[in-house]
Amino acid sequence: MTETPPILIIDDQEKLLRLIVMLMNRIGFPDVEGVTDGVVALERLRERKYALVISDLDMEPMDGISLLREIRADDALMNTPFILTETSFNFEDINVAHQAGADAFILKPFDMAVLKTKLKQVLNRKPRKREAPMASESTLSVDFPMLGKY
Repeated sequence: MTETPPILIIDDQEKLLRLIVMLMNRIGFPDVEGVTDGVVALERLRERKYALVISDLDMEPMDGISLLREIRADDALMNTPFILTETSFNFEDINVAHQAGADAFILKPFDMAVLKTKLKQVLNRKPRKREAPMASESTLSVDFPMLGKY
């Protein structure tokens, strides 16, 4: 039996955190840890290697974007796949998260099919390279010319 790598879930709502952990267990990830804030999550990430981080966007004292930036700035953690979750995303949230290095976004409550698809995409992507600096401006207008420049 192959060992499934651990997954770290961060959400400041404890009931929702337990629900996400249970959902991940149900779809085949037996080793899932949950924490309620980004500071604790960063400590855990530096203690143990995780296959994936799924984090709420809006948390205190460290929100999901700040956590993501810390992870991408750390050479040991920079390739950790990262999915942001929230009950709604606006264009600015997506743009900032895209620039910070988010791999995917999932709206809460999770749709099981969407969750599985996003997990597959994120876990199968190529590793990042430090030589390629993060874009200072969003590339969304290049990818989506109908949106215009923001």
